[in-house]
Amino acid sequence: MARAKRTDRAEARRRYRASIGDPLPDDQLDPDDEAAADGPIDARSAAPRAARSASASPSTASPAPARPSIGTAFRTSFRPVDLRGDIRALPQLVTHWSFFVPVILSGLAVALIPLVGLNAMTSAFFQYFSFTAPLGTSFLAGFFAPRASYLVGMLAALASVGFQALAYSAGPFGGLFDSFKDANGDPMTAAAAKELVLSQALLLGVPSAALFAAAAAWYRRFLNRASPARQRRNPPPGRRPDGRVAKKNERRPMLARRR
Repeated sequence: MARAKRTDRAEARRRYRASIGDPLPDDQLDPDDEAAADGPIDARSAAPRAARSASASPSTASPAPARPSIGTAFRTSFRPVDLRGDIRALPQLVTHWSFFVPVILSGLAVALIPLVGLNAMTSAFFQYFSFTAPLGTSFLAGFFAPRASYLVGMLAALASVGFQALAYSAGPFGGLFDSFKDANGDPMTAAAAKELVLSQALLLGVPSAALFAAAAAWYRRFLNRASPARQRRNPPPGRRPDGRVAKKNERRPMLARRR
């Protein structure tokens, strides 16, 4: 009876060690354990080991993605236009931060000149995010838009035109139009200069913003395809590099303790 109890305890210890993947040291084995270790392996203790080896093999055997050539990344970065799908996704696009953040920057660029005055900083900010060709607005909208970057850039440019029309109708615009001259070299009136800027922003700025936003979206896809490491996701916390989850420290069951 005593030998049967020792055998049951040894079997319980082997099962526990096999379940946590920690083999029992040789100096802690009982004579019964050593005799059992020389015999056939229990199917119940071998099943967890086979499952762990099968789960670990895909992560260790899968090779790293090959880096494509520059020409392949250049060609595959182009995407056909899905006009119907883009129009259906328009309600979600105008609520995305890639649209309203450039719009906010455009409105701020227009408002700073009447509020702060015309200087080097406000003039550069106004030219990049508003004026006749808002390149900064269209680049941000196109680079970070989830899809339909050309539509997002076009709408952001239209918002810039609306901000300018509202600010020009309110009164003088910080002396920005004092240096405007016509084709003959004569100084232009403020009303004529404002009309000229608005017409150029509407007829030239909006189409160029759509093209520039589409180019920014293509550049983002090109960077992702040219560098496969940018597409790799970091493993979740608590997971080993081989994909296995680290086990927490747990107390040994009563049957696995040595008597």
